[in-house]
Amino acid sequence: MSNGDVVSDARLRLGPELLSALLDYVRGEIGGCLGVSLCTAAANPRLLASAGVASELDRLQRKLDSGPTVHAAREHEAVSSADLAADDRWPDLAAAVTARPDRPRPLAATAVAGSWDDEGPVVFTLYLDHEPTAKDLRTVEEVEPMLAMSAALVEYCSDEVLRADQLVQMLEHRRIIEQAKGMIMAVRRCDAETAFRSLVVASQHFNVKLRDLAVATVELVGNAPAEEAPAELLGDKAKIEPAGQQARHAANRMWTALREA
Repeated sequence: MSNGDVVSDARLRLGPELLSALLDYVRGEIGGCLGVSLCTAAANPRLLASAGVASELDRLQRKLDSGPTVHAAREHEAVSSADLAADDRWPDLAAAVTARPDRPRPLAATAVAGSWDDEGPVVFTLYLDHEPTAKDLRTVEEVEPMLAMSAALVEYCSDEVLRADQLVQMLEHRRIIEQAKGMIMAVRRCDAETAFRSLVVASQHFNVKLRDLAVATVELVGNAPAEEAPAELLGDKAKIEPAGQQARHAANRMWTALREA
């Protein structure tokens, strides 16, 4: 076996094992957890990892095009259900869940849209045997960034071994997106979820990449190039390319609308 084969095998083991370990951690941290999953939110969503009942329930939602996971992917926001069998927002899903003789009562769920991807979020869905509590939701908020970043790593590694400069660039773009979210939270006095959705909507409306819009927003509001990570930590690979004209135009329009809202 060549060195390349060894690296490839290690990478393939690392991806599923990393996500599975993180999902198992979440199940251990949240009492009454029946299942957890991570899936992409693209036009043709893919299940990245799952545990417990999540795989079956995510598949059912995709088939019916209905439910909290589908809603979070489409609307780029978090959504919860106290009982999927009695939730009139998704009647087809409620009927299908009710027909399951072995279903827990209640079968609750909460789905959260993460923020690492240019085209949209990775969706983290949690299934519970009780209505989500404030403590459950706090745990989700704490682990979601780690899950989203881990999913990004696995996705980047799916076709080729991740190079150091690719990893640095990925981390930097996520950091700039978080910086732009913070600026929007300040001007709109909103939560992180609403701020991220504002970025996504503007990105889609003006047809610019989310990361480019974030860079342009940070440059516009900060009146300077987007902040770069300390060179002594990341070297010259940490540099973020300046925003292009289209992204700057989109950031100007978005920021004006936010300030006037």
